[in-house]
Amino acid sequence: MRPDALPRSSSTTDTRTGLIATAARPWVFVTWYPYCRRSDVLAEQIGARSHLVHYLKFKVPYQAPLKYFLQALRTLWLVMRARPSLVLVANPPVIAPMVVWLVSTLMRYRYVIDAHSGAFQHTRWMWSLPLQRFLTRRALATIVTNDHMGGIVGSWGGKAVKVQDLALPLDPGGRSTPSGRFHVVYVCTHSVDEPVAAVVEAARRLPDVRFSFTGDPSYAPRGFREGLPSNVRLTGFVPEEDYLALLRGADAILVLTSEDHTMQRGGYEAVALEKPLITSDWPLLREVFSRGTLHVDNSAAGIAAAVRLIQSDGAALQREIRLLKDERRRISTAQVQALRDLCRDAVERGRTI
Repeated sequence: MRPDALPRSSSTTDTRTGLIATAARPWVFVTWYPYCRRSDVLAEQIGARSHLVHYLKFKVPYQAPLKYFLQALRTLWLVMRARPSLVLVANPPVIAPMVVWLVSTLMRYRYVIDAHSGAFQHTRWMWSLPLQRFLTRRALATIVTNDHMGGIVGSWGGKAVKVQDLALPLDPGGRSTPSGRFHVVYVCTHSVDEPVAAVVEAARRLPDVRFSFTGDPSYAPRGFREGLPSNVRLTGFVPEEDYLALLRGADAILVLTSEDHTMQRGGYEAVALEKPLITSDWPLLREVFSRGTLHVDNSAAGIAAAVRLIQSDGAALQREIRLLKDERRRISTAQVQALRDLCRDAVERGRTI
């Protein structure tokens, strides 16, 4: 679709909120997840309305055909109702941007793909790389969290825009859940890239420390609950306010990945709530979480040693994380502003990107 074929619409930007008010054609952000803080916050900061579209159970492959059919119908209904000038869409699953692209050929809007690292790296999405390349070349831009992903998008002929972590509007002083002893919250989803077994072993080595594992344990491997040490508690999936209270009550937040080039949402939640962070020792995570953070090799010994270090020097790490919060807020604000400017220019002026 040629950019100059787009209808023009008058718009203004609210200088207080940053929201873009487009007279007739809004911006929307579609995500095929039951929950996604990144999509909600990025939508708010860029001036779009976030729509989480999800049916049936999360991460149940045999339900995927029916689920995707229902979510495609819901997405079509949302887009036809809103008549947007711009649609942002999270990937994976790749079916979501495919639907958004198909509808764009009829409704003449631009679209931006928010590419999560799993779309490029997880085995289950490898089959879709040719389709991702097709969709990326037709998108206005593809949002990535690092230069490695940006390089892939560029090699496909797409326009990459880097938005790493987001400055989350979370109140560190809000309600918290006390633990009574040193408390580590492990932010996990039982995804294939999370070294959950190593964290369990670290907990076993630290019986005086309480570990809370977030996420739905029904996604854990069979038999996971058996043999857990008594200082491990599985919180299950809890409401948003209870989840934030749990994080506020922690002495440290732990979030790990075995895959390079993977941003950690739990990491920028720790920064927003000013909590010492333990995360994996990858270049991207060292770059973004450069203060108040201990980087480990995902081993039980490394995790246990990091917890002990925070027990002995947590106050200094918390002071550093507060400095990091200010630094990352400035970087995040600039990155989101660049994305917003690019989208606004392309939609309003029909620039060739």
